[in-house]
Amino acid sequence: MLLALVLGVVQAVSPPPVASDAALRRTVADYVGLYRHETLDRWRNLFLPTFTATHTRADGTVTVRTLDQFFAAQQRYLAGGKSIKEELENVSMKRRGKLASVWADFVLTEESEKSRGKLVLLLVAERGRWRIQSLMFSYEGE
Repeated sequence: MLLALVLGVVQAVSPPPVASDAALRRTVADYVGLYRHETLDRWRNLFLPTFTATHTRADGTVTVRTLDQFFAAQQRYLAGGKSIKEELENVSMKRRGKLASVWADFVLTEESEKSRGKLVLLLVAERGRWRIQSLMFSYEGE
């Protein structure tokens, strides 16, 4: 009984796990790698419940969506059955303690059509893992 009490105290004062740089790189890789119809539920777990996605439009306006709105749009898009792949290029990650930002060029290939653009991910460390708080993106020409 005393041992269980001591272990409980030690666990209570143990520092929380640290979200590492390797974990940050893994989260960014999963952002791209899990973006498939069959793994979309796992992909959703990368985002905080308060996540927002902001997309610039060609007419100069922006669209801001909540996680539920953004996820529903991705489900509809991927349910179409087209071959879709996203790749990140020129990735720049900057970490400051429990906060991180990722800037990248993206290439979205739908069937054989390629679209290019820029994206920014803002991430926060939560209990030893990185979670995406927000995404901003813009296609070239918008």
